[in-house]
Amino acid sequence: MTSFHLKKALFLVDANKRLGMGHLFRCLKLARNLKRFKIISYFLTSKNSSISQLIRDMGFFVIDTSHNYLYKKSELSNILKICSKEKFDCLIIDSRKKRTASFFKKLNKICRTIVIGNNTDLVNLHATLIVLPEIKEQYPNSFLNKSTKILVGSEYALLGRLVRLKKIKRDNSILISMGGADKRGFTKKIIIAFKKAKFNFRVKIVIGKFFKESEKIIKSVEKDKRFTIIKNKNDLIPFMQTSKIGIFTMGVTTYESLFCGLPSLIISHSRENDLAARKMSALNCIHYLGYYKSIDFNNIPYKIFELMNNPRLGTKYSENGQKLVDGKGSERVAKKIIEIMSQKETNSY
Repeated sequence: MTSFHLKKALFLVDANKRLGMGHLFRCLKLARNLKRFKIISYFLTSKNSSISQLIRDMGFFVIDTSHNYLYKKSELSNILKICSKEKFDCLIIDSRKKRTASFFKKLNKICRTIVIGNNTDLVNLHATLIVLPEIKEQYPNSFLNKSTKILVGSEYALLGRLVRLKKIKRDNSILISMGGADKRGFTKKIIIAFKKAKFNFRVKIVIGKFFKESEKIIKSVEKDKRFTIIKNKNDLIPFMQTSKIGIFTMGVTTYESLFCGLPSLIISHSRENDLAARKMSALNCIHYLGYYKSIDFNNIPYKIFELMNNPRLGTKYSENGQKLVDGKGSERVAKKIIEIMSQKETNSY
């Protein structure tokens, strides 16, 4: 009687209130697609009860690095021990931390390594697969030609399984989402700017699960009927499909807005995201406000007003965005991972 090996994936993801939640959310969406192929996903996290609970609430397992058998060990030793003990078929890394060629070479002996990235770090070429879910023009040809193990382009944007509606009925509201944590307090600044604006508006404000000043933000608008609070929603697609325009930070939410055809103003909160947003802006699918340090937040309502009164430009953003993102990226990546995990059974390291 042959034993059946249930395939398992381990995610190593950067996620906390300081770094934000974008990396975690896109990995959770990838894990949901892997689940369709009967892959069990585990997440390796630092000691953070809120993030661990979020992962469990989404239906996935958590390996807490506070366990005794991991105590005071290096990262590589920890991961090697975990992958060997739990017999993981692949390790999926979505992290800004730089790792060495030795890190990948040692792990490749026991499982497949997959990197989801936003950078051109050549060390990552030692991984089994690299996924760069960004605009292709962001990456130099010298990097892309190094290996055939790279999936690059907006067609690999990790958005879960999305189906585009044939008919969308939009109201005149403005949707604002500054991510799961909003570590730089953009939401508060935008609210203050809108309160000063001298035109009529309806604003829907998304309060993320890890907002530090969520109660203060809610209290600041609770008596103002122009504002509506949306709290702790992991799926913004229904709100994007009914809004007139959006204001978002550059990241997964931006790609979701492109999929929905929602004309949007985008703010970047890192130099890495600034580069990605500039490339996206060059394709005429967003209005890029710029790197946050160079933005006058008081001008944002008037930029919104200009776009809302320029339907031709809004239509151009909408059409170009939908050409870039079709909502099938996570499924494409999941299928490639399944293919790679299957190869493990026949290929030796």
